[in-house]
Amino acid sequence: MWNRKIGAMALIIAITLSIFGFAYAHWSDTVTIEGTVQMGGMTLAFDPDEILDYVDNEPLLPEPKDVGWAEIYYDPASYVQDVHTNKSGYKILVFKIHDAYPQYRVDFTTVVLHNIGTIPLHITGVNVWDPTGELNWTWTTPPPTSPALGVFWKDFDGDGVYDVDDEEIMNVKFVNFVCVQLEPCESTKGEVDIDFKQPAEECHTYYFAISFEAIQWDKAP
Repeated sequence: MWNRKIGAMALIIAITLSIFGFAYAHWSDTVTIEGTVQMGGMTLAFDPDEILDYVDNEPLLPEPKDVGWAEIYYDPASYVQDVHTNKSGYKILVFKIHDAYPQYRVDFTTVVLHNIGTIPLHITGVNVWDPTGELNWTWTTPPPTSPALGVFWKDFDGDGVYDVDDEEIMNVKFVNFVCVQLEPCESTKGEVDIDFKQPAEECHTYYFAISFEAIQWDKAP
């Protein structure tokens, strides 16, 4: 009799565990297959609705000129759209200066960055380069200092070393931007100023591109 009771109890336990095991497996399969996670979007871009413009110093020179001129435009290949907000912009901004000469100065005063994503951003850095490879870039006062300063130089003697007095083509200053925090849909405006130095070649076109880096902004103290 005792053996029969033990056998019956074991059978009941086995059946019970089988039922719970099946239910757990079924629940796990449902979560794995049907569960979804919605992530936020972190997207920093130049505002495509901003009218890009510049001013130069030619009217203010001791002998006013009308020689140099400039362009500022978005790189169409850098177009980006945030999948969460459907807002769009460009990652790369291009500056092109024609017929530059020593003492020529250009101020691009309508550069606007826009947080088109859903996550607050903290702007941490600037990428600066010459797409043609003609000029080399060196920071003299790098971010996060504001204004941040750098120089484009040309290796005229081919030794791979920056000769300050003989190879400095233009100084570039970035006003605002770095260390700025942007909430979603918020923008910030700054400027990029360019000052050409004595080694700059006349009747020449120089241009360079920039993009910005950002990380998620943790607003907690």
